[in-house]
Amino acid sequence: MKRLTLSTCVALLVLVVGCASNPGGISGDLSKMKGKIPAEKLLAVDCLLPPEVRNLGSQMTYLAARLPIKTIALDCEIRGGEYIAYDRANYRTALNTWLEQAKQGDAQAQTYVGEIYEKGLGLPPDYKAAYLWNKKAADQGFSRAQINLGYLYENGLGVAKDSVAALNWYRLASGVTDDIDYTSTIETRADTLAEERTVPLREELAHRESEIQQLEQSLADTQVQLNKRERSLKNMRERVRKLEQDIEQERARGADTAALERKYQEQLIQMRNQQNRVSQLQTELSDQQGRLARPSIEITEPQLLSTRSGEPILTVRSGGSAQIIKGKIRAPAGLRRASLNGRSITTDSQGFFNSAVPIPSEQTRVTIQATDNQNQTAQYSFMLVPKELAEVEEADLTADTRVANSVKFGRYYALIIGNNEYQNYERLETATNDAQRVASVLKTKYGFDTRVITNADRYTMLSAINEIKAKLREEDNLLIYYAGHGEIDQRTRQGYWLPVDAEKGNTANWIPNSAITDLLNTVSARHVLVIADSCYSGSMSGTSIPRLNTRLDESRMEKWLKTMARTKSRTVLTSGGLEPVLDSGGAGHSIFARALIERLESNTGVIDAYRIFLDVSNKVTNRASTVGFDQMPTYAPIRHAGHGGGEFVLVRG
Repeated sequence: MKRLTLSTCVALLVLVVGCASNPGGISGDLSKMKGKIPAEKLLAVDCLLPPEVRNLGSQMTYLAARLPIKTIALDCEIRGGEYIAYDRANYRTALNTWLEQAKQGDAQAQTYVGEIYEKGLGLPPDYKAAYLWNKKAADQGFSRAQINLGYLYENGLGVAKDSVAALNWYRLASGVTDDIDYTSTIETRADTLAEERTVPLREELAHRESEIQQLEQSLADTQVQLNKRERSLKNMRERVRKLEQDIEQERARGADTAALERKYQEQLIQMRNQQNRVSQLQTELSDQQGRLARPSIEITEPQLLSTRSGEPILTVRSGGSAQIIKGKIRAPAGLRRASLNGRSITTDSQGFFNSAVPIPSEQTRVTIQATDNQNQTAQYSFMLVPKELAEVEEADLTADTRVANSVKFGRYYALIIGNNEYQNYERLETATNDAQRVASVLKTKYGFDTRVITNADRYTMLSAINEIKAKLREEDNLLIYYAGHGEIDQRTRQGYWLPVDAEKGNTANWIPNSAITDLLNTVSARHVLVIADSCYSGSMSGTSIPRLNTRLDESRMEKWLKTMARTKSRTVLTSGGLEPVLDSGGAGHSIFARALIERLESNTGVIDAYRIFLDVSNKVTNRASTVGFDQMPTYAPIRHAGHGGGEFVLVRG
C-alpha cells in the first residue's frame, strides 16, 4: 500500500484546493506539474480511504468503516488513502479493497468483486464466482452488473449459455422493456423455440463446462511452468554474462581461462535448452488459449430488433425477393464450417460473410451456425417478419431533429489526440490532420467543447484525460479520439496506445488499453465513446449488444432517446480488430478517419454511434480491399468500464 509522503505533499499542494469542491477527482492544470508528478500517479487505482472520525452525541467519537473508491493514484494520495500501484495490482489485493463492502450488500462493490473474479488478475478466472457476485448486484437493479450477467450468459461463462437470458439482462439494464409492441405470436414462438433448443443442449453444455474447467486448469499449470522457466532463463543469462566478464578479466591478466570457458560452454547449452523449453511452453499456452476461445457470430447489417422474449426480429418489406444478411464469424481455433438455414456460407479472411435470404410471405426463423476446428459450435437465430411498406417507412429527418431537441442529452466534451512525430517509431503521415479535422467537425456541427493535443508523450496524454474528466457532470457526454501508433502483446493480447516517447520493446511509456478502461471507471459522465484509429486498438472491445431498430414512429423514437439519455454507456469504435490498420488512403486522412468525417458531416439530425459504425465499417472495408488490405472496424461496449446498456447519441446543431 502507498501513502502520501511529505515531499509529495509539497509538490501537490497547489492541486489540493480544487479537491474540496470536486472530491471525485483532481482539478487544476496538471500539465504545469509535468516533471514533478510521475505519469503513474495519473492511472486509476482501487483506493481505500482512511476512516472518518464521527461524533456520537456531544462527548464521544468513533471511526467509521474505511470507504473503497476508484480514483487516480494522485487523488488517493491527496486524500490520505491507500492503494496498490497500477502495475502491481493482483487478485488478492484487489479483493481486499472491495470484498468487505460487497459483503455488506453494496451493489457497486459486489459488481467490482464479480469483475475481479472474471478478470483473474494473475490467476485463472473464476466465472462461477463472477456470476454469483454480479447476480447479487443485478438483483438490486445495478445496471453494470446486469450487463455483466448478460455477457456471462451470452458466452456460457460460469453458467449455461443462454442467448435469451443474455438479451433479457441487456434489455433490463438499458431500461428498454416496453418501447416496441410485438405480436404475441412472435414472442410465443420465440419462447417455444428457445425451450426446444435448451433441452437437447443441456448435456452438451455440461460436457463443455467440464472441458472448459480442465482446459483452464491446464492453462494455469502451463502458465506457472512458463513463469518458472522464464525466471530460470533470466538467471542463466545473467550467469552467462558474468562468465563472459570473468573470462575477459582473466585474459587481460594473462591467466588460464580453460576452466571458465568450459563452464561457459556448459551454461550456454543449458541456456539454449531452457530457451527451447520456454518456446515450447509459449506455444502450448497459445494453443490452450485458442481452445478456450469459442466461436461467435455477429450480425452487422441490417439492424435487428430485440424482443422481450429474447428472439431478435427483422422486419422486411413485403413483395421483395431477398434480404441481404451481413455478419462476422470469429473462430480463434479456426472455422470448419458455417451455414445459414442449413445452406453452406463462405467467409473471407477476416471472417465476414454476405448471404441472401428469400423474403417469405409469413414469419420465418433464420439460423446461422458456425463450427470451429475444436468442434465447438455457435448459433445465432432471429425471426424474419414481412411487413407492409407503410409500416416500415423511416421517420423523416425533420421529425428526428424535432424529437431530439425535446430530449436533454447534457453537455458534450471531446478530447482529441493525434500523434505523428514518434521518437522511436516510424513517423505517421495523417494522425494529427485526422485529429484536427475530427475536432473541427465535432465543434462546429455538433457543439462539442473540444480539446486537441498532438504529438503527446505519456504524461501529456494521461494528464489531458484527467483534466477533462474533472469538468464533467453526471449528465454529460465524453468522446475520446486517438490516432497514432498502437502495439499488442502477442502473449497476453493486451493492446496499447503509444505516446510519442514510446520505445520499441519497452512498455514503460506505453499506455495499456486496460489503463484507459480503468480511467473510464473514474469518469462521472453518463456517456463515453472512445474512437481509436490505431493498430491493434480492437483489443479494447468487448461484446456487442443488439441495438433497437431505428425505424420507429415519432413517439417511440422520443421514448427510446430519453431512455438512452438517462442510461449509462461506455463504448468503443475502433478502426480495426487485432491487425494493423492503414495510416493513409483517405485523401490526406486515414481511410477510417475519412469515412468517419464523411458520416459526421452528412448527418443532418440525430445519430447514434452504432449507426455511425455501420456506415463507416462498410466504407473502410471496401476502400481497404481496393488496395489489397483487410481492415474491418469494430464497435462494442468496453468490458469492465461501467457500461450500463445505453448508447452514445450525437445531435446535429
